[in-house]
Amino acid sequence: MEGLSLIIPARNTGSFIGESIEQYNLVFSKRFKNFEIIVVFNDNWDSGAEKCRELAKKFPLKVIEIPQRGKGYALIRGFEEARFDFIGFMDADNPFSFDSILKMIDSLDFYDGVIASKYLKGRAKNQDFLIRRITSLGGGFISRILFNLKFTDTQAGAKFFRKGVWDKIDKNFICRGFDFDIEFLYKAQRANFKIKEFYTPCKFKKFSTFRLKYLPGILKRLFKLRFLK
Repeated sequence: MEGLSLIIPARNTGSFIGESIEQYNLVFSKRFKNFEIIVVFNDNWDSGAEKCRELAKKFPLKVIEIPQRGKGYALIRGFEEARFDFIGFMDADNPFSFDSILKMIDSLDFYDGVIASKYLKGRAKNQDFLIRRITSLGGGFISRILFNLKFTDTQAGAKFFRKGVWDKIDKNFICRGFDFDIEFLYKAQRANFKIKEFYTPCKFKKFSTFRLKYLPGILKRLFKLRFLK
């Protein structure tokens, strides 16, 4: 069915996720006659899930809680629940310009998938704080070296694609944390889907659940994926 299923992976986002959901609903419900938000809380221990269940009384919102910690676990569960022809996922803190996001979505008339980038042509160097710059630019560098992915920013939290992409790619993911995006793009590329990267300005927000201590595990999984027979 034509419409948009928006997945939001969330963990301990209770202080701001309610405002983000209201904004997402306001913008995307105008663009799509059929629209749903699926929030997947992974290893969550704050009030976010409870707040979302209250919002579900007035918005087309489904709230799921899973015990596994990891962005990839949350997204996979959300994709499994998605009902509409277009699927997207965005961060819980609503970091991007909606004008740019809507232009990205319109480009799905020509591409199988579209992804946001804060760093195309060297821009947005000061729009993010250090941890997010490390994950975004580091992810782009590693994905280029290991998987020949020609993307500047694999980690930006806004990606949209046709449901057929998810239906076709291999679902046995090795990377189920912050590295999920790289494996998803790698599998989409191997299946010959056309993915376009768009420069997408973001709001400066000092929120991230990423920690540098996760890097060894991420690298281990990516090398395993690269050299998997």
